[in-house]
Amino acid sequence: MSASATTPLTVEGLSVARGDVLLIEALSFALRAGEALHVVGENGAGKSTLLLALAGLIPAASGTVTIDRDGLAFLGHDNGLLPDLTVSENLALYERSGVEPSVDVVVTLGVEALMAKPARTLSFGQARRVALALTCLPDKQLWMLDEPLAGLDQQTAAALQSLLAANLQQGKSLVFTSHERGLEDVSRLDLDSHRSAHV
Repeated sequence: MSASATTPLTVEGLSVARGDVLLIEALSFALRAGEALHVVGENGAGKSTLLLALAGLIPAASGTVTIDRDGLAFLGHDNGLLPDLTVSENLALYERSGVEPSVDVVVTLGVEALMAKPARTLSFGQARRVALALTCLPDKQLWMLDEPLAGLDQQTAAALQSLLAANLQQGKSLVFTSHERGLEDVSRLDLDSHRSAHV
């Protein structure tokens, strides 16, 4: 279903399962343009599973998700890089498929210094920086990021937080999970209070 420009994501009565186990039951919320939602919860609460369901990558057990999938940029746990290609070659491959990273994002996340490195030699944090540059695209209105700050050093994490805050001010929307850190003055969705009694 397609969302409106002012409300890029609406969730009504959503229940989400992992295998035969119902994790989240009867979740409803709406995310407006320029808003962010920080999804929190204990390990196993279903944070990653929820994001996959919101993005339409796995089916919901019940309920509806209204979202503009053409305007969605999604980053899960997998960074999506081909290990035997350099960072520059990975970016070029994505560009040929229509993904054009923002130069500002590439610079902000320090990806320029990694261009000659084969992806398989990157640390987890370095690979995450490249994946974020390929995801945080200026033409996408809703960014959905699973643990975007994981593995980032303090300086890069602060730069990413500033980048996300600036894009919210420009009217983009954001749904993200994070264990340790987040953004100031954004709504939080605590999945521990929405867990099914059957878990």
